[in-house]
Amino acid sequence: MTQARLSVLGVIPARMGSTRFPNKPLVPIDGHPMIWHTWKRSQLSGAFDTLAIATCDEAIRDVAEGFGAHVVMTSDSHTRSGDRVAEAARHLPGDIILNIQGDEPLVHPELIRAVVAQFDGRPDVQCVNPIAPIVDEEDIDSPNTVKVVADASGRALYFSRYPIPSNWMHARTEPVYRQVPILAFRRQFLFDLAALPEMPLEKQESIDLLRALEHGRPIHVLKTEFQTVGVDVPEDVRRVERILRDDPVYRRCAAEGGTAREPSSPW
Repeated sequence: MTQARLSVLGVIPARMGSTRFPNKPLVPIDGHPMIWHTWKRSQLSGAFDTLAIATCDEAIRDVAEGFGAHVVMTSDSHTRSGDRVAEAARHLPGDIILNIQGDEPLVHPELIRAVVAQFDGRPDVQCVNPIAPIVDEEDIDSPNTVKVVADASGRALYFSRYPIPSNWMHARTEPVYRQVPILAFRRQFLFDLAALPEMPLEKQESIDLLRALEHGRPIHVLKTEFQTVGVDVPEDVRRVERILRDDPVYRRCAAEGGTAREPSSPW
């Protein structure tokens, strides 16, 4: 008997109230608002039956609808992107739900497809997070880069904003891995996770997936060589723009249209 195909929902959470970089979803990157880059590159993956932006801000809604995105308005009380995604997902179909962070304007379409493929024929897989080796030594010590350690079976052991594993006793011989902010869930797993209370380590580190680990829920990791650059502070914008100059995915984005007009600056 042929297994029914799993439907896939992509949700891009975004809000204007970032403490480190207020209003960043609409910051212009090479003439387009950052949220356009994330949405367009996600769309290019062809992985989604439905793709939406989830926000509590009308300014984001207006810009996103202007470039053709489907937008779901959510509560302004969420402190975690996963909770915002869960709220939006209750109004949208999807067996597999991807949380693609809105401040990841270099997310790669091929990586999105690889994450979705992890669920095929594997009912034990309930949550997947790709991880990549850190190539810039500065990122190892940066609290803006979430580090990950996993066990031998490919399940996450811990996420931290501090360097893990440490090198206090021995020099590192293996790469340090960072979280790539694409979080993928089976539908019920996401809703169950959103219903659980926030936990001490989740609050201490300010990392969504620690809620799952603290409640004993397994997270599978997918090692990848795809490197992304999140926009956490204003200085990251110039870094992303330098990469975009030679980025073939960005050239496809421009070639396929859907260009967003640059919003009037709110900062």
